[in-house]
Amino acid sequence: MAQTESRKVMNPQIATDMPDEVKETSGLAFHNGKLYTHNDSGNEPVIYVIDTATYQIVQKIVLKDAKNHDWEDICCDDTNLYVGDFGNNKGGRTNLKIYIVPFSKIPDTGDVEIEPEKIKFYFADQTTFEHKKHQHDYDCESIMATDKHLYLFSKGWQTGTSRIYRLTKEPGKQVAQVVNWLNPQGLITGADYDNENERIVLIGYEKNIWEPFIYIINNFDEDNISAEGGIRIALPNHIGYQTEGICHYGENKYYISAEKTKVFNAALFKADISKMISANNKP
Repeated sequence: MAQTESRKVMNPQIATDMPDEVKETSGLAFHNGKLYTHNDSGNEPVIYVIDTATYQIVQKIVLKDAKNHDWEDICCDDTNLYVGDFGNNKGGRTNLKIYIVPFSKIPDTGDVEIEPEKIKFYFADQTTFEHKKHQHDYDCESIMATDKHLYLFSKGWQTGTSRIYRLTKEPGKQVAQVVNWLNPQGLITGADYDNENERIVLIGYEKNIWEPFIYIINNFDEDNISAEGGIRIALPNHIGYQTEGICHYGENKYYISAEKTKVFNAALFKADISKMISANNKP
């Protein structure tokens, strides 16, 4: 289990308010200079492509024969986008799935409809499906892709911990196996994997307090399922923002998205974690 030590803080700068069409932005991915996002439960099954120069929506990818039951995160590798329809606030869902969208089917410009492949899965360690809203540990809002696998991070409403689950990238029915767990001291809502630096970066917020945090795991080793050396960074100046998505776009640089709340508009932030991971700041 990854450990944290002294409190670290930073203040990511807001880049822009998100377009109103994605005010319920719930996940974030970056590929070839573009951001990919989506709304969460009950909205249309659409991936929105945002230009990072203008922060305007430049393309819509409609997933055919798909439903946005509770889309909670999006990630990518060099080949595909992966959309996680696995939000499970009440803990009773038995129709968890991941949509696979090949980049090869997405045109450079113009809206498009794509019929995705699907991964249908369940959590290996979940044995009860009784509805207990926000009183269980089988919610999930985070997915990342490595070269070999997909990884999910549970949202631990009950304990504040997070289990790491692993899946293959193959469509069909699968069982998500527990491979490790973390103690981020809060609710994980988004994930990304920086392949060049073998780094996991997670976003979340503290239950009831709504203070966002970033959680960094350097030197991730999926052959040995290592998740040691967690660095937790609090964002105290952003209390009240419902942070939902994170993705890397440059060396030590990350976009963070937050959905609209009663207090704040949906927003996109830029975070540079260089100082946080320097030799003098590692735990």
